[in-house]
Amino acid sequence: MARLQLLLLDAGIVIGLHELGLWDKVVEGCDITLTHTVADDEVEYWEDENRNRISIDLSEDISSGRIRCVEVPLNVEAFKQRFDPSYYDRLDLGEAESMAFMLDSQEEWTISSADAIVFKVLGRLGLREQGISLEEILKEVGLSKSLEWKYQKDFRIKYTKEGERDSVTGTGLV
Repeated sequence: MARLQLLLLDAGIVIGLHELGLWDKVVEGCDITLTHTVADDEVEYWEDENRNRISIDLSEDISSGRIRCVEVPLNVEAFKQRFDPSYYDRLDLGEAESMAFMLDSQEEWTISSADAIVFKVLGRLGLREQGISLEEILKEVGLSKSLEWKYQKDFRIKYTKEGERDSVTGTGLV
C-alpha cells in the first residue's frame, strides 16, 4: 500500500490519534509534517475524559525522522488578515500556520483537521481537494474505527461546502 504523502495535521488530529491509540500506525502509513507551533506548543498536553493532563512528546518521532517538523517563516497574521471576523476569529495559530505554509508551498499538500474552520477556508479558497478527514486517513492506511463527528468525512464535506457557499456570496474574505 502506498504511503499517504505530504500530510499536514492540526493539533486536534494529532491528539485524536493519540487518544485512539492509532498514532504509531498512522505514522507508519503516512508522510506526516507538522508545523513547529503544532508540534511544540499545541499538542504538548491534552486532557483525557477524567480531565487528567497528559503530555504528548513528539520529539523522538521528529528526531528519528518518522515525522517532519517545519518552520513557517511567513507572516501568519497576514494570512489570517485575509479573512473577515467570521473566519479570522476562529483560526487558531497552528491552523493558520499550517494553512499559510500549505498555500505558500510549491508542493501539493493535504491538511487534516478536527476544526470546521479549516475546511471552510479550503472551500472558500477553492481548495476542496486539499482537505482530508481522519476517517479518510484511516481508510487510506487500512484502518477502520468508529469516530466522533469532527473526524468524519461527512464533517469535512459539510464545512468545505459551507466555505464554497461563502465564496459564491462573497463572505469570508475582506
